[in-house]
Amino acid sequence: MEGVAYTIGTELDNDHKEIHFSLDYISELPAQPTSRRKDEIQGVLVHEIVHCWQWNGHGTAPGGLIEGIADFVRLKAGLSPPHWKKGKKGSWDKGYEHTGYFLGWIESKYGKDSVRRVNEALMNKRYDEEAFWMGLFGKQVKELWDEYCETMPEDAVSANKQGQKEPAEEAMVERDEQKTKDRLEKVLE
Repeated sequence: MEGVAYTIGTELDNDHKEIHFSLDYISELPAQPTSRRKDEIQGVLVHEIVHCWQWNGHGTAPGGLIEGIADFVRLKAGLSPPHWKKGKKGSWDKGYEHTGYFLGWIESKYGKDSVRRVNEALMNKRYDEEAFWMGLFGKQVKELWDEYCETMPEDAVSANKQGQKEPAEEAMVERDEQKTKDRLEKVLE
């Protein structure tokens, strides 16, 4: 299987899901530290399980928003990999942790359950960017993104949940970061 993992609807209907997780990816995870390996497996599974329960505006929501919601939940679960960083380069809907951190900022600014409300708003309506964000937060997503970017220093980079990387993790991240990015790009193709 190419990539890390993916979730699809079954032949029965789209309400029944299957999660596919690459055994090659799992087998290539470094054995040490064992807690990092466990966190990565749990983190990928949390991300994919979110896809089983989230809405997508009847297929019209940006893919970056869908992936960002899944990574937001992974962040909230404390399962972010050490190489994830907050960033303000690019667009809000770049996806994955980039959008996940942005959604985390929205949650902190607009209150608990803000991201749940984002997901809920995608349940019954097609995604219309202007109406969607205005209806939820009274601002365009560009305004929200600009405010988020203003909260970060120019060289915005944030460490993982622990704040520091262990030396063994640092080496693992340097060795595996490109491999993980390559796999994720294949999944997005």
